[in-house]
Amino acid sequence: MDEEARKSAAETRRMRAVLDGMPCGVISLDSCGVVLDASDRASVLLRMTLPVGADLAAVLGDQFEMTEVLRRDDFERGFDLHVEDCTLWVQGNAMANGVIGMVVTVTEVTPLSRSVDERAMSLRFLLHDLRSPLNSINALTQLEESDHEAFERCGGMQQITQLAQYVLSLGEQYIFSSVTEHLHARDFKRFDLRSTVRQIISQLEVTATYYGVPLQLWLPNGSPAWVNGMRNFVARAIQNVIDNAVRASPRGDAVTVSVRHRDTFVEVVVGDRAGGLPGLREAGGRLTSFDALGKKSATGFGLGLKLAVQIVELHAGTLHAELNDDDGTTFVLRLPCLNSASVRSSGGSSLVDADRALHESRK
Repeated sequence: MDEEARKSAAETRRMRAVLDGMPCGVISLDSCGVVLDASDRASVLLRMTLPVGADLAAVLGDQFEMTEVLRRDDFERGFDLHVEDCTLWVQGNAMANGVIGMVVTVTEVTPLSRSVDERAMSLRFLLHDLRSPLNSINALTQLEESDHEAFERCGGMQQITQLAQYVLSLGEQYIFSSVTEHLHARDFKRFDLRSTVRQIISQLEVTATYYGVPLQLWLPNGSPAWVNGMRNFVARAIQNVIDNAVRASPRGDAVTVSVRHRDTFVEVVVGDRAGGLPGLREAGGRLTSFDALGKKSATGFGLGLKLAVQIVELHAGTLHAELNDDDGTTFVLRLPCLNSASVRSSGGSSLVDADRALHESRK
């Protein structure tokens, strides 16, 4: 064997070792789909031998009892195969090489496949849970057109609002669960909780006006309250807490919202005069879990609070409810503050009512 042949053989062995060491299997085909070479990994994943000179489409069809013959387009689009308890993804890439017509890779995607199946199952459960309240909303809207008195006896617009809120909570819970599965520290950004609370008050003005509940906002003077996290999630948690307080409050009774600092934390405090959260007195005047609330009503009362707890805990914070001196409930949402020392030294707080908060947020 001359030197050129030895170098070629050595290069072939090296390439074979590289292919066999790859996590995916590799199969090279000629322009007619005939196997030119296959790595050991490809044979292991497929649980079959791949002899040189075999028609890959034919041998896969026989091995996996396919009803239709695989075509070149099928390889280029990619398809999955199930081998015992594993899922494989097979995909071909056309080559411009005169000898090799296509390189086919075989990759195990079992974890991804299971994740997709679990997500599909979650969606089916979500659709099942949504069907009942959506059907009820549809029935109520039809009843309002045909028999307004019966519509009012069934709860009218307030019942539709509660059902819609429940539907929204289910969707939010699904989105939150989906996002947090793939959440990383790099997704957290610094934001000002003080300005976030001010903006939330302006967004809830319409709801508060509809229920006849004044909103009062106390904010630290001047300095931002920086926290680290996902602003949209935190804003939704705060909004859920305030929204629950507004909906539970008697017409004319104010809901107060304040931002204050405790040690290295910043707290959003929401107080109402609605008579106390169900189960709060029985729990000794303090609740840190709202799981039981969602089980007490078909409309899902308490889901918003449960979602808020999950969001706050994701940000290394806490949320609890306690009885207050106004015969109502005070919710305390606590988050780590990045600049707690500088904020504490900047002075006290000032009262801002909802109209002024709305005006300033639009500047």
